Amino acid sequence: MIPFETIEQHSRRKPDGEVRKIALVHKHMKAGGVEALIVRMSRWLAENGYEVSVYLYSGGGPLIKHLKQVNGLKLFARDDNKEPMLDLAVLNKLVRSDKYDVVYSFSPPGLLLSYALPAHVHMSGVYQPELYKLERNKKIIRALKAVDKEFHQKLVFMNPTVRRYTARALETEMPEQFMPPPIEQPSPETDYGSPHSRRIVSIGTIQAFTTHYAQVIELMEELIQIDPAFTYHIYGGGPDEARLQKSISESEAKNHIFLHPMPKAGQMEDILKGSFCFVGSGAMMIQACGSGIPGITSRANDAEALSEGYFHELPPYEVGESYWEAPETYEIGELVKNLLVSENAYRKVAARCKHKARKFEIDAVMNDFLAMANDKLQRAKGL
Repeated sequence: MIPFETIEQHSRRKPDGEVRKIALVHKHMKAGGVEALIVRMSRWLAENGYEVSVYLYSGGGPLIKHLKQVNGLKLFARDDNKEPMLDLAVLNKLVRSDKYDVVYSFSPPGLLLSYALPAHVHMSGVYQPELYKLERNKKIIRALKAVDKEFHQKLVFMNPTVRRYTARALETEMPEQFMPPPIEQPSPETDYGSPHSRRIVSIGTIQAFTTHYAQVIELMEELIQIDPAFTYHIYGGGPDEARLQKSISESEAKNHIFLHPMPKAGQMEDILKGSFCFVGSGAMMIQACGSGIPGITSRANDAEALSEGYFHELPPYEVGESYWEAPETYEIGELVKNLLVSENAYRKVAARCKHKARKFEIDAVMNDFLAMANDKLQRAKGL
């Protein structure tokens, strides 16, 4: 789903030394997290007065329609359904283009190709922990080292974990440069969390490695002894759904546990409103915490289904997913019970989780990105 953020448009002329003209380079616009990020970035930049071009060097894809709806965006891509490794027509336009202030790519091949694009600053996002470890990218990485032995200084990471994995793969120190994918969030005033509610929510794909569902189901047997009003609502589906349904049916708290389909667009408000806490990770965690609900993180592939703590306790940009190596872990039940201590304790956790979640909001992410890009541009121009 591509969120449609409300963006205040700014048409002011950018001062000298600031980024004005940006190119994004990627392979295609098939449905995926990086492709959704490209749509969000393009829309925000165009609507805030930047000149934006997108070069798709292999093919199109279903999300290309969102780019075509961005006013003022220049799109260079194939018009047919073919997907060559490298479209020569796009390459020709790329090398003959005017000079950009910043070129931002999203993969090793994209970074290598971006060097053909005239620009003051080249940067490349890394949004998978093992992107620079993949066998298919090894030849590309050798070519990058030949073109620019300091290419790793141009990498921008989704979070510290991705940076750490990339450093291991390339066997060198990485710059501390971060840009998380922006997440659609309600207004900052939104407050759906309630210390008086007993509704616990989880949202996500149900797979064997998402062990927190079973942990909360077991926990519910204890929680309903504390307060019979406790309920657990799981929204999702997936390959492990049958086993999860069996666990629910065998639980002594089965009448308090409900399995729902994955939410559709526009349903999140109704699902989150009036919740006590959220248990999970990723984008859904950010949306829940951004709505004023305390977030309890989950760990993937954890037989004990432990938590890394409340969402706000994670390092910057971490969202509690499987690659984060937490120094401390907690039982989910312990964290839920701590929220019951007092309304003041609950409100403090909720406020801290919301504060962290707002760091993923589109304006915050893009302004931080541009501050980094402006600094690089000024250094490149010797200003």
